[in-house]
Amino acid sequence: MGNALALHPLERIVSEHEGWLAARVLGYAKDGGYTRYTSTLEEAWRISVAGLSASLIHALRAKEPTPGLSPDYDFAADPVTRFGIDEARRHRMRGVTLGMFLGLMKYYRRSYQDLVRCSGLDEKTLERGRLFVDCFFDRIEIGFTTEWASVSAPQRLAELEEASRSITNEKNRLLTLLESIPSPVMLLDTDGQPVFMNHEAVELLAGPMTPGTHYYRESGSPGLEVGVPRWSRLKRFLKGKAREARFEESIESSAGRRYFLVTVQRMLDISEKFCGTTIILSDFTDRKHAEDERQRLVEEMEERVRSRTAELLDVNERLVEEIEERRRSECFFHATIDSLSAPVAILNGDGDIVTVNRAWRKFADENGCRHPNHFIGDNYLGLCDNVKGKDAVTASAVARGIREVTAGRIDEFHLEYPCHGPGEQRWFQVRATRLENGSRGRVAVVHENISEVKKAQEEILSLNRSLEERIRLRTQQLECSNRELEGFCYAVSHDLRSHLARLEGLGRGLVEDCSAGLDNQARHYAERICRISMDLRRAIDSLLDLSRLARCELGNEAVDLSEVAARVAEELQRSQPLRRVSFSVEPGVIVRGDPQLLETVVRHLMGNAWKFTSRRKDAEIAFGSTMLHGMKTCFVRDNGVGFDMRYAGCLFQPFQRLHGPAEFDGAGIGLATVQRVIQRHGGRIWAEGERGEGAVFFFTFPD
Repeated sequence: MGNALALHPLERIVSEHEGWLAARVLGYAKDGGYTRYTSTLEEAWRISVAGLSASLIHALRAKEPTPGLSPDYDFAADPVTRFGIDEARRHRMRGVTLGMFLGLMKYYRRSYQDLVRCSGLDEKTLERGRLFVDCFFDRIEIGFTTEWASVSAPQRLAELEEASRSITNEKNRLLTLLESIPSPVMLLDTDGQPVFMNHEAVELLAGPMTPGTHYYRESGSPGLEVGVPRWSRLKRFLKGKAREARFEESIESSAGRRYFLVTVQRMLDISEKFCGTTIILSDFTDRKHAEDERQRLVEEMEERVRSRTAELLDVNERLVEEIEERRRSECFFHATIDSLSAPVAILNGDGDIVTVNRAWRKFADENGCRHPNHFIGDNYLGLCDNVKGKDAVTASAVARGIREVTAGRIDEFHLEYPCHGPGEQRWFQVRATRLENGSRGRVAVVHENISEVKKAQEEILSLNRSLEERIRLRTQQLECSNRELEGFCYAVSHDLRSHLARLEGLGRGLVEDCSAGLDNQARHYAERICRISMDLRRAIDSLLDLSRLARCELGNEAVDLSEVAARVAEELQRSQPLRRVSFSVEPGVIVRGDPQLLETVVRHLMGNAWKFTSRRKDAEIAFGSTMLHGMKTCFVRDNGVGFDMRYAGCLFQPFQRLHGPAEFDGAGIGLATVQRVIQRHGGRIWAEGERGEGAVFFFTFPD
């Protein structure tokens, strides 16, 4: 009694952990490869565990001591052994072998032992629980093997025959079901190979044959192997993971081309294990043919309607054009001439006024005309011939011009004439033009008021005369100012140069004649006086050159800048033969301009490059051209000291230096001179550089 009571915690543990036990057994079975022959559905394993657990708990509640399994033990009376016998009969009928059953029992036993070991029971209770579980499974296995061993060969054969008949009947029911489906059906194995086709599918793919031939044919008989259609979408489905797919395909059969809705679906067993693929073909050939025929009839009807409609529209269009042609012809001249602001009269070949426009009628009304039809029907030439007085000459000239146009000798005649009224000066231009396009020799006579044009012309002439006079006076003033400025610059520069020469002479005299009596500081001051005087003299000369650039006349010749650059490079190299400088001059760079001024540009730019590369042992200076923004652009590039692009705007300002006199000599006027020359030629110059990486000067000239 005490032994049974001690095992009660095992009942609670087993009852609460059925799911854990099922997952544990399934894991062991998968690792051992048993799931190839059994279900992987967790619910199936849970039910199996529930049966075992119920038998185990029943044994616990029977308060049985742990059996020792002695040689005299009565297994037939043991309910646990009876459970094993019942399980043996049930599993044998399902095709389970003794080895498979004992192998699975090993995993069940291990799982229950794992549960007891992990239960947290005290050591004594744990050991009793382990012994009880071992004895429980020993009794089940004894009952199973006893039942299995007690079955005679005839009895086993009878069981196998019964199982075979059951399988055959089940297969026949399945075949009957599949053959009753009026659509072609195919079953594929897990590798996509056909394992079954109903009669509809075989006839579709292999042609007409007697029903049942593909079931009962002899092994190896020719002509009955049928393959699966090689549809690309079917291949993609078999390679993919989708559960189902639907698509339309057509097959050429003995009855002609047939159209099918193909339904492909993966077959999964109760444990959702993939076991093959089903293909069902739903024939919609009749519907397809009906739709095609309907579409053909619709298209044929639409084409007939379009054709007939086009014919009717063409006939209707011609009728409308014929009806509207005369009305359009009558309205054409009225619509055209009424849109004009000038008075217009249309004459026939005899000079009779056929019609007039709105502006003609308005002009006649404003000038007191009492003619009921505004001269329509009168002869225009006769009216001109009847004019008397001061306007007779003009009227006669107009009549002659219109007769020339009417006769076809000229296409157009025009004449300006005055038509002054009391207190108003007016001018008109009469223009007679022969009309074409079936107007039967008609002439359009236009009287256009050009009074405002005349006034504008008079004002323009007056303004031009006034402007010319102002320009002449301003030019005289500028020429006088330039002469005065030139004289002033010459006088100032002459005086400054003479004073600087004397100052430089005094400084040189101190250095050369009185150096013995001077200390080092005094000698330094004297040398600075000489150097500053010389720099000022060069600056004055540069400023004078810069001012002369604005006054000199520009030449316009073809100048070979490449030849100039090569000559300047040779001169620079001769001036300092010990310097190692690599010159690169692109040949054939030719522009148009003043030869002397353009040579000044090249000399200044290459001289700057020579100066600012003096500290490099591997100095490089290049002259060439390139295309920038669609324009030919010349450049001078060096790898000298370069400059900071933040101060690029100061490069071309007079006396704006980015390097001090102690670093590089110069007056600070060279680049300003270069810019002035290029601007006078209508071009542009700019620079790009980086400190320590050299600089490049780009300049352009107009084509």
